[in-house]
Amino acid sequence: MTKFCQTAAVLTIALFAGAGHTIAAEKLGASLPLTQGPFFTAQIYGMTEEAKKLGYDLVVLDAGGYGKVDKQVSDVENLLAQKVKAVLLNPADPTSFVGVLNDAKSNHVPVVGAGMPFAGTDGSVSPSHCEIGKALAEGAKALLPNGGQLAALVGPAAGFWANERWRCFKEQIANTKIQIVAEQASEPDAAVGLSIATDILQRFPTVQVLYGADDTVGVGAARAVQANSLCGKVKVLTAVLGDTTEELMKAGCMDYVVALQVVEVGRRSVDMADKLIKGGKLEAKDVVIPVVPVTPKNLSSIDLSTIRPPAH
Repeated sequence: MTKFCQTAAVLTIALFAGAGHTIAAEKLGASLPLTQGPFFTAQIYGMTEEAKKLGYDLVVLDAGGYGKVDKQVSDVENLLAQKVKAVLLNPADPTSFVGVLNDAKSNHVPVVGAGMPFAGTDGSVSPSHCEIGKALAEGAKALLPNGGQLAALVGPAAGFWANERWRCFKEQIANTKIQIVAEQASEPDAAVGLSIATDILQRFPTVQVLYGADDTVGVGAARAVQANSLCGKVKVLTAVLGDTTEELMKAGCMDYVVALQVVEVGRRSVDMADKLIKGGKLEAKDVVIPVVPVTPKNLSSIDLSTIRPPAH
């Protein structure tokens, strides 16, 4: 092809693109407190795969922790400035987003609560954090049918989800013989969980169950039990079924997991955003994705496709 022909071809493509045939995909924005850890990794996977299937680009912003609510509010403002078609928001503190949600509404940008329902959104897809707490309580009752001592790694003090799980857990065991001997808040980090659980095991040598708000601190608790040769003697109870959680259960050091269908939460939140963008009517404004109790007995039969990304 001559240089002239090459130039003409490029010009033709440019004119074609400029005539209303856009090449760039429309964007969805996702604002999360964190992007690390099994929960958020699975959620982002579900969002990304569904966005790709529906023809959107997904912009994911990480606020850097549950204590950085102002940064997350700024992230949502950033997404609105980028002219995203919808925002998928998993908030560290739902009460802090009133102003930016009003901005989204005035700009006709739908906001989906991707991880919890809260006021001001156009809809939500989530596991119910109270139901997770209740399911964890059922696990505690199964592990301590005659009562006993339990210590808790309750997750981030600034995390609404962690506080909701713990509140509903305590309500559910209130009339049992399960005694809470210690509780400690922390960021969701396995190394921090290991340190806290190690200290608990030293201070409360008769504790029988360790509660982990999610499988970051839950994995830390199980590793502390494993390091002290207490697998099977001190039971570990947590939520979110990540790879490491499964490995620890197979090793006999994790005893009860409330698995969240997090990939499904990600997928369905994108589906909801797509329907809102296109002016469709939602069948339900707040969609609750059920949890799945997992024990060593049923572990091998669990469908992981809605729970976490496939292994590579």
